[in-house]
Amino acid sequence: MYVPDGGPGVPQLCMAEDLGALSVRAAAGSPRWELLSRALGAAGAGEVAGDHVWLDIAWLRSAAGDRDQDWHDGFTGMLAHAAGRGWLSADGGRVRAHVEWGR
Repeated sequence: MYVPDGGPGVPQLCMAEDLGALSVRAAAGSPRWELLSRALGAAGAGEVAGDHVWLDIAWLRSAAGDRDQDWHDGFTGMLAHAAGRGWLSADGGRVRAHVEWGR
């Protein structure tokens, strides 16, 4: 996921076909957690929690657009991997991702 300007911009899902990595890239020279939190919340994409984010799985699926069954199977596999690492919320609705700050 990419968040322009570190928060004021609308979050965009990039490289949806890469199911081996999940992160949020916030385009800001230094961490701007409050702006990132507002941008994610306004888009319904997730929320900031400490130094990482919880991304809404339904938002990720929707933002990925029209995908074939292989992609959906791979996405489900990625979520299973995340669950095994403790990166899935208790209700199964969100997945944890780290934040990369930079331009």
